[in-house]
Amino acid sequence: MISLEDVAKATLKIECGKTRGSAFQFIKKNIVITNFHVVKSHIEQKAIILANTELGSKAELKLIAYSPEEEFDYAILGMGEDLAEERIALEPKLITPNRGTKVCFSGFPHGIDDLLVQVAHISGPFDELGFYIDGSVNAGNSGGPIVDINDMKVIGIVTQRRFLGGIDLYKVNRNLNEIYEHFQNMGKMAQVKIVGLDFGRFAQLISSAFAVFREVLEANANSGIGIGYRIEFVMQKLKELKLDNLQTISRK
Repeated sequence: MISLEDVAKATLKIECGKTRGSAFQFIKKNIVITNFHVVKSHIEQKAIILANTELGSKAELKLIAYSPEEEFDYAILGMGEDLAEERIALEPKLITPNRGTKVCFSGFPHGIDDLLVQVAHISGPFDELGFYIDGSVNAGNSGGPIVDINDMKVIGIVTQRRFLGGIDLYKVNRNLNEIYEHFQNMGKMAQVKIVGLDFGRFAQLISSAFAVFREVLEANANSGIGIGYRIEFVMQKLKELKLDNLQTISRK
């Protein structure tokens, strides 16, 4: 049976435009799975999809198939070259896990260069798509594998983080965006000085401060609740594309 270190050897950091996320080699070493929202810039802006390993190896990936964010939010990628290091391809297990099932998930939270493998538990079901885990899922973890510790097979993909006040944060972001644009426009137009203070420059500083506040707030808003989508949806597509040839898939 593979180890947590092997899970790390299957995990990749994905760069696509300005987006950073995680991914994993799956069934075959040249098949890579991540979230569609991680590589969406490839569709919208023709951005290159680049995979990075913990040891610094790099490879460009090709988008083979995907499901939009509003559906199953996965992307199937192809790797055209071998990475110059030992790598592992993870195997799937099609199950609906019970509460309390011990799992691990791996990735590059916040887009850092360090790969982290974390242990968590299944907390409960999430709609018809997947399940909650009680792990500290952060931006950058998206696309990483969720692995059942019992047999070290993939049961899901890290897809979302859920934090308290998410709706309120969205409203704050919207208001901050409006304030930011307002101050930026004032900074471009205003030439008025009050008691020697350049009000236009002051407005620009305020807008920049609001932007930093928003980024810090988003990065640190975490209640330790993550959401994983079941790997079953990826397997259905791989079967359709005739890219799966694994005989060890099980269903319970």
